[in-house]
Amino acid sequence: MTGYGRGVAERDGASLAVEISAVNSRKQVDMRFSIPRELGMLEPVLRQRIQQKLSRGSLYVVVSYQLSPEQAAASGRINLAAAQAAANELRELAKTAGLNPPTITEVLAVPGVLNQDRDALYEPLRELVEPALEQALEALSAARVEEGVRLREDLEARGRQMQELLEKIIIREPEALVQFKERLRARLEELGGDQVSVDEERLARELVFYADKADIAEEMVRLKSHFTKYFQLLASDGDPGRELDFLGQEMNREITTLSSKTTDLCIAEDALALKIEISKVREQVMNIE
Repeated sequence: MTGYGRGVAERDGASLAVEISAVNSRKQVDMRFSIPRELGMLEPVLRQRIQQKLSRGSLYVVVSYQLSPEQAAASGRINLAAAQAAANELRELAKTAGLNPPTITEVLAVPGVLNQDRDALYEPLRELVEPALEQALEALSAARVEEGVRLREDLEARGRQMQELLEKIIIREPEALVQFKERLRARLEELGGDQVSVDEERLARELVFYADKADIAEEMVRLKSHFTKYFQLLASDGDPGRELDFLGQEMNREITTLSSKTTDLCIAEDALALKIEISKVREQVMNIE
């Protein structure tokens, strides 16, 4: 189910934000992260908590932060003693090797020159990730609930449409057999010419053969049962997404078999319309957990 949630936590002038965007997916939770390198240690925490709360969907999680003025100043603080020692050593090395003197960038790149304890600098942000994440998850859940109400209404309307199409097929099926009998009689007379009358026994055998080969009663019964289950799942308070997904596959299998059996144009047209509706339902079901 699609949705978006954002949460922000603040402490001592520092803030951390977590944003979660969710899109449809038939798979289990699939997560992609955009996290500043210095906060990479937060990803396992975020991943574990999200998996506890969500069971389905493709998620994009973005983490951003802002340090307090004091922390920001500390992040660029230079250890002058270490910088001087590094510069002296690099100059001696450059002189010995016949290279150019070191630049300020090269001196700052030496470990220990710039902000020796960066882990301690970002440690307070770890305490902000959980409240920010909880806010984001709550906002995402609220958005998904709102979408879920509209989604249920749409699926119920599609369910009624599918039932109407199946009912048309059920009503049409006896008439289709009668019309086939008439076509078969006319064909036999055409093949036999004016001198040959239609053998009723032969006609009956042909009809029995057709009825056995083109019998769609079993598929109609199963589809009716599937539709009953469909509405039960929509009315349930649980998470029917996976069951509806499986049910959609079964409905599609039945209508495909029915379509391959019938030779009646009206039934074929209604079966095609029903198959299209089932396909739309299966796409929508991707939104449900």
